[in-house]
Amino acid sequence: MTDRDAELVRFGENAIYRLPEHDVIARIARYPATAEKEVHVARWLAEHEFPAAELAAGLEQLQTVNGTVVTWWEWIEESIEPPTFVDLAHTLRRLHDLPSPNFALPQFEPMALVQARLDALADGPIASAELEWLHHRYRHLQRAYEELQFALEPGVIHGDAHIGNLMRDSRGVIRLIDFEAVSHGPREWDVSILGAAWAGFGWMDESEYRQCTQVYGFDPVAWAGFPTMRAIRELNMTTWLAQRLGESADLDREVHQRLGDLRNGEAVRDWRPF
Repeated sequence: MTDRDAELVRFGENAIYRLPEHDVIARIARYPATAEKEVHVARWLAEHEFPAAELAAGLEQLQTVNGTVVTWWEWIEESIEPPTFVDLAHTLRRLHDLPSPNFALPQFEPMALVQARLDALADGPIASAELEWLHHRYRHLQRAYEELQFALEPGVIHGDAHIGNLMRDSRGVIRLIDFEAVSHGPREWDVSILGAAWAGFGWMDESEYRQCTQVYGFDPVAWAGFPTMRAIRELNMTTWLAQRLGESADLDREVHQRLGDLRNGEAVRDWRPF
């Protein structure tokens, strides 16, 4: 399928284009295994009538083009009303209640890309002492994660659950998107974003957070492992943004604020989205 008017929607780990003439999304992946997993996950969710991104009907999936793998998805027409954290809690509860799929998923790695990001920052704009501190932080959090005692049964997790990976469609239905990080692992990882949004970033008030914990049935902040999960999430967020140092003065300021905050215990982070 080709479309001269293809519109770039997002360029990150994947390049995502909308083809308006056909009203589909082309997702161009760097890693064939990840793309294949996403297709399996989408079909599994559809089998259970789970509201999520759907594969485009009638198109061949996993096409190889110039060494990259292309998957095709239905375009979701969004509502003007954005998703909420309570929507996220509902979505995670429903996802975690699904029966296990009949295909293998990778084991969750909480900091799968951090080492590569730190290596790429060597001899870059971050001071060597600060970079060494980040390496130390990474190793410390690896050990802390391995020692965690989990409260919930492990199973399928989204792996990158946040409001940005929810879409409210034109009918008002909340859809889950982006299956790149779906894996088998601790449910606490998915749910900890709710705790981080309240206790870590101040993105919601306590009343909304209590609604979230009631909907899901678990309070991640009350779990002893939450500080470690929060710290891992913050390191992931900071190293992801640090890859883009030099793009703009605003971005550079945000990166250096995050680096300073990581040394500042568990104070609420006044971090901007990028």
